[in-house]
Formats: sequence, C-alpha cells, structure tokens
Amino acid sequence: MIPDPEKAIMSALAHYMPDLVVNGRPRIYAQPPQSWDKETFLVVRATPGGASSRPELWSTCFFEVEAFAPSRSEASSLARRAQAACARAARENYRYIDGNEMGYLFDFDEVNAPSIIYDGLSSKHPDTRMFQGTYRLSVRALR
Repeated sequence: MIPDPEKAIMSALAHYMPDLVVNGRPRIYAQPPQSWDKETFLVVRATPGGASSRPELWSTCFFEVEAFAPSRSEASSLARRAQAACARAARENYRYIDGNEMGYLFDFDEVNAPSIIYDGLSSKHPDTRMFQGTYRLSVRALR
C-alpha cells in the first residue's frame, strides 16, 4: 500500500529539520495550530495523489509548505530550509514507516519557489510572516 504523501512529507521534514521537534512533537502540521501566532512552524498541504503514470506503483502529489515565523527573514529561511529538506529526502529516498504504511520518497521538483504570502491569517498580525513554496514529489510503497 502506498503511504499517505502528506504524512510521509511531514515525517521527512521532522527527520531533516530536527530543530522543529520540541519535546518530542514536531511543529509541522496539516493546518495551523490554535497558537499559530505564538510559534515558528510549518504547515504541509498535499493533494491525495494519483497524478502518477503508474498509480498502482507510486503516487505523485503536489504540495505546499507554508513557513510561519515572527519575522520576514525567519519565515524566508524556514521555507528555504524546508525546501532543501524535501529535496534531500527525495534524493536520499527517505523511508517512511507508520504502521502498515511503508514507502519512500523520490523525484522532487520545485513548482513555485518560496515567497511571502499575504493571507487572511498572517497579514492581520504584524508579528507573524508566512512564506509558501509549492512542490511535486512522488511516494512509492516499500516492497
């Protein structure tokens, strides 16, 4: 079974960005936490997959990584580090194992480079900035 790409990407980011793991919990979410304006964190939003030419073997998804931080430079740096972590995870075929879901990441491409986004959430708070990058990545089941 091909693992959930969003979970696999979040796991890879936690692995390659250990500074985002605080007290054993990664500050990497599928949606912003309630305390979003009080911490530095990442949000990963992935399509469910299926864009693969061989969907029975692997899933290709498009996903966004949103980096929230107190300053523009911190958010930019966090977004670029997340981009590098995803690229490295694909290059090194990061292995994801969670219960019966087992797979590895490969074939990373940048769709849109990280850039500042003025959204309805962070633009109302002068002490929070958000950078967003869009990427494509494939996930294949372990055999």
